[in-house]
Amino acid sequence: MQLRYGMNPHQSARIVSGGDHVRAVHGSPSLINYLDALNAGQLVAEAARATGRVAAASFKHVSPAGAALAGSLDETMRDRWGLGADAAGPVTAAYVRARDADPRSSYGDMIAVSEPVDQQLAALLATVVSDGIIAPGYEPGTVAALSRKKGGRFVVFEIDPTYEPPAPEVRTVLGVTFEQERDHAPIGPDLLQVTGEGRLGPDATADALLGLVAARYTQSNSVVYVRDGMSIGIGAGQQSRIDCTRLAGDKAREWWLRRDSGPLTGATLVSDGYIPFRDNIDVAAAHGVEVVVEPGGSLRSDEVAEACHEHRITLVRTGLRLFHH
Repeated sequence: MQLRYGMNPHQSARIVSGGDHVRAVHGSPSLINYLDALNAGQLVAEAARATGRVAAASFKHVSPAGAALAGSLDETMRDRWGLGADAAGPVTAAYVRARDADPRSSYGDMIAVSEPVDQQLAALLATVVSDGIIAPGYEPGTVAALSRKKGGRFVVFEIDPTYEPPAPEVRTVLGVTFEQERDHAPIGPDLLQVTGEGRLGPDATADALLGLVAARYTQSNSVVYVRDGMSIGIGAGQQSRIDCTRLAGDKAREWWLRRDSGPLTGATLVSDGYIPFRDNIDVAAAHGVEVVVEPGGSLRSDEVAEACHEHRITLVRTGLRLFHH
């Protein structure tokens, strides 16, 4: 199957095999559209399984700009989107919460939702600058409504939610073909092992699980700040983890300042790899983090744990690295 173009307009691209489980029901997708849609579709499906809640993501350049679970919309979000109190259904609420995390980065995003698109979400998306959407289904009339976006160039993907991908993944780079086992390690509450004092209640558990799933589909190194079932800052693709922590923290602080002038509190930080130095914890504490979730296993794990104790941060270790490239 021929695609509109590859990574850049001067590159041709096509699907060589597979793809029957996901189809473009409208539009002519590029390779980047497919990569964003396939990664975002996995994220929301996995987040929904892990938490039992509707999930949504706003994807840009093969990383989420935002990811969220369905929940209440605060006044800032309702005003931005013109929604009355408690007027949003779960699919719409999940996407609004995902888009609100970093609206600047979400401009021109690929949207993903874990449930079929309903009339409310389709109407809302008419006001959004976006490149496409992937969902497990569409209510009657919603594809036609979405197809009018971008002068008819908006891409609408439908994915089979029952599809189980094969275990091996294959990639070719500069004539070298690699095969690896797909990362299918389960993410659930049993993975969250509290170190030292503290405990995770239901809300903190949901935040940790959402952060882990988001990190799994974010270009490494990555750090995700989560609060109240929504990512509020994602630092992606940095060579230094402290840069990820600062970048995500600055985004989280900007998100908070749109709604409150006081200090941010109640955030959870999730790291896709182990935290190597305590400076990450010091920065996290300054950005309102109260729970840190990381694989553990660094040479200075004891120093990281001590820093969490000093800042009264609950430290959770999973033993699971989630690099994504």
